[in-house]
Amino acid sequence: MRNDSYYRGLVEAEVRAAGYTDPPVSLTGIARHLGVPVRALPLPIWSTGALIYEDGMPAILMNSTRPDDIQRRALGHMLGHMLAVIDDAAATYPRALEDHHAADVMSDEFEMPGFLVRDQAQKWFNDYRYLAGLFGVTEEQMFNRMQDLGLIKSRGIVWDY
Repeated sequence: MRNDSYYRGLVEAEVRAAGYTDPPVSLTGIARHLGVPVRALPLPIWSTGALIYEDGMPAILMNSTRPDDIQRRALGHMLGHMLAVIDDAAATYPRALEDHHAADVMSDEFEMPGFLVRDQAQKWFNDYRYLAGLFGVTEEQMFNRMQDLGLIKSRGIVWDY
């Protein structure tokens, strides 16, 4: 059965296979490891990116006019679709799918891989502010991720001092 945990495992395996042992994870590096070229070009304002075929092989186009965090999320999403297809020959690329949940889960995992967050949290005493800088995300995103992983348990007030 393919659930969120399964898809996170696919990402962890790919991140490890690409040789990332410390944050941040370069999504263009992951694409390079998969043999997929990524090209940044100015695209129409309504487009963030596209997964296309070039000579029968996949390629990724990114809208260079979009903010970096939006481009990173979109690239993770497209790489998630690719991992799903690589893992399951019966899977299809985005145009044939109505539900993009698996790609969204994998995109989140690419941005803050659970195994790297756990490792760094132990090294830096669960300092979510410092970890946010390491991973290149906002403090709120890191705090929420650490809560999801059970590294931070908060009740009521979170002291800010």
